[in-house]
Amino acid sequence: MRRISFNSILLISLIALAASVFAQSQTQPNARPTQYFFVLLNNPANAPQISKEAGEKLQEAQTATINKMVAEHKLLIAGPFMDDTTLRGVWVFQAESAAQVQEWANSAPAINAGQLIPELHGPWLIDGSAIHAPEPRGMEQYTLVLMKRGDKWNPNAPEFTDVMKQHHAFVKLMTDEGNLAVAGPVPFADQGELLGVAIFRVGAEQTAKLTQDDPMVKSGLLKTEIHPWATCKGVLAAGLPLE
Repeated sequence: MRRISFNSILLISLIALAASVFAQSQTQPNARPTQYFFVLLNNPANAPQISKEAGEKLQEAQTATINKMVAEHKLLIAGPFMDDTTLRGVWVFQAESAAQVQEWANSAPAINAGQLIPELHGPWLIDGSAIHAPEPRGMEQYTLVLMKRGDKWNPNAPEFTDVMKQHHAFVKLMTDEGNLAVAGPVPFADQGELLGVAIFRVGAEQTAKLTQDDPMVKSGLLKTEIHPWATCKGVLAAGLPLE
């Protein structure tokens, strides 16, 4: 079975099956911490080839693991990328530490089998009230923007604080106008390339135009990597019908 096909089916099916479990789990009292972690799921360069039968069994095991993490209030958002790159999907966890998230992610059968590689970022500093229990069925499309270190990135520059304030105002405007579902930085003290993630409620073309007006992008401090992406209906403020 082709690797890309397997991962696409795997991600979409696990989201659909997890929705009802997530909705039920939200009715239970909990005392979860308020740290969020963002995980990119990547295709490995040399993933082991597996048969159709083995792929189906792995898919069942992966779905069961995802549903378990959802029911245990660990996994809040899951969704596949809709374009053809090495990026396959996204998980958003709520946890006490990055080490805890890494342990949970590594427990997933598809990761153990070498079919996916998790790339952990966080804490992702977002407003948790933007995340909700999904509807029982259905998915919606969004545009996910990876905000990466730009050519002029320099947090020590005198103008950095002013540009950052303008960026925060831009994010608020995008949210107030209904273009943005959720956005936030990840710690740039780690010196990684990824500095933040934004999920827009509009299409990729419109998102590209809107982000050009972000002061952090205009100044060259950040650059954008834009991907169509999908998740369950209801998890975030309404997106677009899934194509």
